[in-house]
Amino acid sequence: MTRRLPVFAAVAAVAAVSAFCWGAFWRAAFSRNPRWAATEVAIETGLAKTPAEIRDITGLREGVNLFSFSAAEARRRLLDSTLNIADAEVSKTLPGTVRIVARDRVPVAKLFSDNLAVDAGGLVFTLLEKDRDRWHGLPRIEDGARRPRIDAGRTLVDAPGTPSGAEARAARALKIVAAAADAAAALPFAVSAIDVSDPNYVSILADDFRELRFVWEEMTDAAAIREAFALVADVMRDPRSSMHRRFDVLLRARKVVGAP
Repeated sequence: MTRRLPVFAAVAAVAAVSAFCWGAFWRAAFSRNPRWAATEVAIETGLAKTPAEIRDITGLREGVNLFSFSAAEARRRLLDSTLNIADAEVSKTLPGTVRIVARDRVPVAKLFSDNLAVDAGGLVFTLLEKDRDRWHGLPRIEDGARRPRIDAGRTLVDAPGTPSGAEARAARALKIVAAAADAAAALPFAVSAIDVSDPNYVSILADDFRELRFVWEEMTDAAAIREAFALVADVMRDPRSSMHRRFDVLLRARKVVGAP
């Protein structure tokens, strides 16, 4: 055993010297070589972060060495900085170009207030004040006069069966928003708001101030929601329906009941 110790020591010494030499070579040839300094940092962004903020978050600006940073780590820092950026790309092209693309998260509905929004995947996030004018026409998911507390960063998950509670019903309401958007060309109205306060039915306010009510128990999936919209749309196109301000849709009975 004692004879092997000098051999191991020699191998370790050679490895250490090799690592030191390789590190010195890497620094001289790449990570500290001014040839690979960035001459251009091109940034494409929306409203969530300004180009100056993106430079500060990632630490990437003109002069940075392209071999001195990890593009994946810079991307992670950018995504971790705010929920309002849905995706980002960081790439580098020799000899001196860095490109950063930050894509804003797109809301599909407001959630219980004008400050909170939810995207198509159910992620809840704060709607930036500078972004509110752009999305002022989004449908709003409401819970009557109540304002349930749902923190930004939470994801609404739709579970099978009849939804129970404001959060579960809001998750199902997202499917109603998506179905209305998919069928927009065929509907004689647009969805302005969805009230999830009632445990038995969901109330949908159209942009012409007429109300549609779907039974929660029947809104089991996207196909059922689309079918309910198609059923009520046929009735609402009939001129005789103009006297009605509310339409109760009974999907299983294939029936729409209008009320003044």
